[in-house]
Amino acid sequence: MIQEKRRLWKLVLFSIATLGIYNIYFWYKFTSDLNQINPIDKKIKNYILVCFLSIITLGIYRWVWFFYLADRIQVTGKRMRMKIQPGPGVTLTWRLFGTFILIGPLVSDFFVIHNMNKLAKAYNQNFKKHTKVIKN
Repeated sequence: MIQEKRRLWKLVLFSIATLGIYNIYFWYKFTSDLNQINPIDKKIKNYILVCFLSIITLGIYRWVWFFYLADRIQVTGKRMRMKIQPGPGVTLTWRLFGTFILIGPLVSDFFVIHNMNKLAKAYNQNFKKHTKVIKN
């Protein structure tokens, strides 16, 4: 079962309380679940690797990764016959240019988390439908 109820406020609150450690765990688990929902397409990179590459590239790699993450969610939604809005372009625009008004990264995180929750719910319903319970 994939977690269906990820919340932005929990991410923000717990990341502040744990000095960013929860943020790493959250995105690590997020990408792991997305790779489980869509095992066909190229896998999204592990978030711990993303953190390392972001340090080397002065944060640029995280923006690229975030675009691929939003794109992968949209592609997975198309495979599951779901409409995922907004797309990766809008999400990345909020992340980049919304930084100037301070809430842009939160808005883009909200879009990605909300879309992932929709995918997870559809995946779990489909998984339950195709799973048989064996009684002893």
